Amino acid sequence: MTSFRILHISDTHLSPRTSHFRHNNDVMAKLLGEADHDLIIHTGDITLDGIRYEEDYTFCQEFFAGTGKDIMFLPGNHDIGDNPRLSEPAAAGGSAINAERIARYERFHGEHWWSTDIHGWRLIGINSLIVGSGEAREAEQYAWLREQLATAGSNHIALFTHQPLYVDEPDPIDLTYWTVDPDGRENLRFLMEDPRLRLIASGHLHQQRSRLFGAVKLEWCPSIAFTTREELVPEMGGRREVGFLEHELHADGSVTTRHVSPASFGNDYLDDCIKEVYPAMGQDT
Repeated sequence: MTSFRILHISDTHLSPRTSHFRHNNDVMAKLLGEADHDLIIHTGDITLDGIRYEEDYTFCQEFFAGTGKDIMFLPGNHDIGDNPRLSEPAAAGGSAINAERIARYERFHGEHWWSTDIHGWRLIGINSLIVGSGEAREAEQYAWLREQLATAGSNHIALFTHQPLYVDEPDPIDLTYWTVDPDGRENLRFLMEDPRLRLIASGHLHQQRSRLFGAVKLEWCPSIAFTTREELVPEMGGRREVGFLEHELHADGSVTTRHVSPASFGNDYLDDCIKEVYPAMGQDT
């Protein structure tokens, strides 16, 4: 039986303006350089504050190039902005997603959605922040996704996204910071209900958690950089520990996931340094 391995990292939050979180990222970079996985995927929040500082992108590009590995990136809210229904616009100093912020991501990382086929699987990466945003390219992503499913044949499907599509089940819920916009998510119903879907792997919440919804594994990748206490991120049943995930995808559609937290990682809490590392962002995580 053919299987393949994915090293899944997320929420590195790197910037040249602070040495916070640098130790864990340096350890992780060495591990990436030595890794023999078939694919490496980063599910966003690459930068500490790329929506405001292009220097964060430049730093991250050089940092990851130093690993010598090809990495498949997706944007996070700290890279391109937050849901405009939850955030102030850029003109008011806020963190709302906009076309300029998306274009900056594209200059450094190219397209903000992608797919690839390997050993009977179609891996799909989406821009979760654009879902429900009203941005011009939102409809384009839906059309692209429909094409990906229409051409996937008998391949199993694994979805990678910065935000989880939902916490426990995909019923409509109130709009929150923690998941994809629930109104926009209804436009993804065709994807969530596709019988070939076997994995939704996400970041964003800085917690590790494994759940099963029907035949779909829901895997939350922890942050490389930091975790949080309940004052910043509410309890959702995850493990508040830094690290990364290793996914093994099998030909029969099953998925095996392992949480890795190297002993040399420091389990830092954003609560202890938020005013220093995010002075312009209050308590955005």
